Amino acid sequence: MVPLEELENVNVMQQFKPAHLKQLAMLAKLLEYEGDDLIFAEGEPEGLIYLVLKGDVALKIKVPDSEGVQVHRVRPGELLGWSPLLGRKSMTATAHALSRCRLAAINADRLLAAMENDPRFGMEVFRCLAVALAERLHATRHHLAGSPHNHALIVGEGAD
Repeated sequence: MVPLEELENVNVMQQFKPAHLKQLAMLAKLLEYEGDDLIFAEGEPEGLIYLVLKGDVALKIKVPDSEGVQVHRVRPGELLGWSPLLGRKSMTATAHALSRCRLAAINADRLLAAMENDPRFGMEVFRCLAVALAERLHATRHHLAGSPHNHALIVGEGAD
C-alpha cells in the first residue's frame, strides 16, 4: 500500500474522489530505483503501471541505426507504463530512472478488475489516462519533429 498522503499531493490524483484515491493507494505498492536503473524495456511484457512520486524517468524508443532515442522525461505526478492497462502485451518504450525515483506501482489486472466493479472509479482512471496519453503523444511528436529520427514514430503510438 502507498501512503494516502503521497497520492493526495500528486496533481493528476487531485481529481479523484477521496474513496477512489484510497482505493488506488490500497492497490499500489512503493518501488524505489536508483539513477540509471531499468524500470521496464520496450518489447517486453509488463503487468504494472506506475505513477512517478519522486525523481525523473527517461523514456526511450528504438529507432533504426541507434541505441534508442529519448522521447520524454517523466516527472513526478505523471503516469508511466500504461500499455498493460490498455491490453497491450508489450511495452512501447524503455524506461530508465534518471535519478533516485519513488514510484507507486499498480498491478494492471487488479486495477482493471476494480474499474469494472466500480464504473465511476473506472471513468476517473480513464480520464487520467486519456490526459496522460494526449500529453505524452504531443510531447513525443514535438520531440521527434526536430530529431533526425523523426521517421520512428508510428501514428497512433506514443511512448509508455
